[in-house]
Amino acid sequence: MSATEDPWFTVLPDREESTDVARRIHDTCGGAHEVSHPSGRPWLIGRWPPGTLTVGRRPGAATAAFGEHAMSEAQLAGGGLDLSASALGSAYLLVSEGGRVRVRGTASGLRRVYTCRVNGTPVAGNRALVLAGLAGAAPNPARLATRLLFAHPPWPLNWLPVWDGVDAVPPGHDVVLDQRGGVTQARWWSFPEPLEREEAVAALRTALSEAVALRAGPGRTVVAHLSGMDSSSVCSLAARTGADVVALTAAQPDPMDEDVLWAQRTAAALAAEGHPVRHEIISAEECPLVYHDMLGAHERFDAPFLLLHHRSRLMHILRRGQAYAPAAHLVGLGGDEAATMLPTWLPTLIRQAPLTGMRHLLTASAKNRWPLRRTLRHLVTGRAYDGWMRAAAGRLGRDGHGVDGPALGWDLPPTMPAWATPYAVELAAGELREAAERHPPLAGGRGAHHNLAAIHGGCQMVGDFQQIAAARGITMSAPFFDDRVVEAALAARPGDRYDPARYKPVLADAMRGIVPEVTLGRTTKSETSASAVMGSRKHRDQIMALAEDSLLGELGLIDQDLFRATCRGPIDVLTQHRRIEPTLACEMWLRTVKEDERVRAGA
Repeated sequence: MSATEDPWFTVLPDREESTDVARRIHDTCGGAHEVSHPSGRPWLIGRWPPGTLTVGRRPGAATAAFGEHAMSEAQLAGGGLDLSASALGSAYLLVSEGGRVRVRGTASGLRRVYTCRVNGTPVAGNRALVLAGLAGAAPNPARLATRLLFAHPPWPLNWLPVWDGVDAVPPGHDVVLDQRGGVTQARWWSFPEPLEREEAVAALRTALSEAVALRAGPGRTVVAHLSGMDSSSVCSLAARTGADVVALTAAQPDPMDEDVLWAQRTAAALAAEGHPVRHEIISAEECPLVYHDMLGAHERFDAPFLLLHHRSRLMHILRRGQAYAPAAHLVGLGGDEAATMLPTWLPTLIRQAPLTGMRHLLTASAKNRWPLRRTLRHLVTGRAYDGWMRAAAGRLGRDGHGVDGPALGWDLPPTMPAWATPYAVELAAGELREAAERHPPLAGGRGAHHNLAAIHGGCQMVGDFQQIAAARGITMSAPFFDDRVVEAALAARPGDRYDPARYKPVLADAMRGIVPEVTLGRTTKSETSASAVMGSRKHRDQIMALAEDSLLGELGLIDQDLFRATCRGPIDVLTQHRRIEPTLACEMWLRTVKEDERVRAGA
């Protein structure tokens, strides 16, 4: 097990056997902190910076919060926490009382919980990598094969750990460790009840305002990334708290990119309204391109990080911001997943409001160039989730055939890369079929399921970005993924959230009077394909180095000759079954795992 530099913790049950496990953790990870159960036995062991963990105690009980929160020791000690509701911020909640240990992550999925057994004793924690090291677990080739899928493995495959012997607690569920060594899970979160439009707008405004105020305020310096509507919302809210806000905008090499122009308009309008920010633009020449220094990515992620090729760009922005010694870096990541209503909601909308739904369906069909007859057939003949998963499994080896149809299914149809071996295709297809048998959808309807799956998937990406930041002593906050913000966004009715003529209409109305009007009028969103193409040319050495002597090839998951040939030619950033990013991420992850094994062997 490698010694991760970012915050991590393990949770032990209140039983005698935990003492031996605690000793093993300390022996393996020197310098770990320890917090005891009310009984005196080891409870929490890990590494975390000051201010991350808050513990409240009362006779026979202890409650802890780990992460970004507003709970004091006195509040935690009082025992009056409402365990049926989400808390302000984004944090783990840990309770030890009466010999039972409760571990709760977040409903959004940003704070994940894993479990394993070490010599028969159950252990929970926030890092699958740490638990895998304790349990002596190895990567699972079938799970790894699913990570080659583009655009992403469908739920629950994107959630399941890639380690044998390590389990993931579903979002919105508690896990309880008892004194007998038992492990149980219980759902505490459910999809919010719909609100009328005015109530939904007010709820989102309140939730996002409180989430930003938790991180910013008078006397505090914060960095806010400023580009599109989501980051503009976070930046504008931070400016109105009285915080000293440093707004950073990273330019793209694409001359058609409009983020800098709109960020300048936003900053100027905020200043005119009496809420100035210090706005800095990072030039496209200064900011690293996609694929820069991928070979230098030595962070130990729990699973392949599918946005690894953007790592250098993020690190450069974080380093620029750190010059101001901010309390936090605020980002707008999560706004797309929480505040955008995907076309998969249209079947639900048509049932609830047929005329409005059909009008929006026709607009979506024309906008996305979906053949109308095919679109209507998808609408009428939609499969149940298990059937959709089995159909997806049957398409994997067909070079992307069938993935470009109307986006009205349960998720985006996954596809294996052209260089995946038949063995890898069969492994991934087997995982899809097994998931179809064992795992129900996240919600009853296609739209709600896809929305939650997108949120959970987005949280995984942001969590890995946060790990990169935390390993450098930087707090990167994503308020849109706070549970209360997610709940408020999901509470808006489909007919209010989806409007082809407006961009994120509920969020826009919630931010009226906060985000400058000029910014709310923006109807465009920048895309980064030009950066990917230019980066693939400039950093071809990084790509080719990962294509040579491939560990994925050694496992039999990719055809090494075909992948090398692909990487030598023009990099395709549009055709799904020729996208190289997931393969590069899996290859780099395997190399860090192998390096960890060499370090352990040397030790």
